[in-house]
Amino acid sequence: MFHLHTANNLATTHFHWQNQKESIKRLAGLSSQRQWILFTSECPRPSLELFMAYKVSCNNIIQMKPSKTLCERDIVEKAIKSRNASAIVASNKVSRFDQKVLRHLAVEYHCEVLFIEKETDHYH
Repeated sequence: MFHLHTANNLATTHFHWQNQKESIKRLAGLSSQRQWILFTSECPRPSLELFMAYKVSCNNIIQMKPSKTLCERDIVEKAIKSRNASAIVASNKVSRFDQKVLRHLAVEYHCEVLFIEKETDHYH
């Protein structure tokens, strides 16, 4: 008999979203729209338990694969221009200047961009 384990606990990274309550609340509101909420590969999603606690609908959430050719900033720009997302969640590795540029672009395309500060990574 074979057992398939979909979660590798040794490689699981826990990201602290405690200081991101307003962002999670915003995602809860945006998750009711009929568009995607896209997470860049550099910005891992919060736990399912946290999504459930804030009533975030997970039906329209996608974590994008890393790009071999585009940086995170360019991925966010491309996602905004696709007009398929109500929100794009990226890491704060994007420069402050580019964050401002991307936020203005998102407004123009009726989308929202959230930049999440990653605190500490814990591996177990």
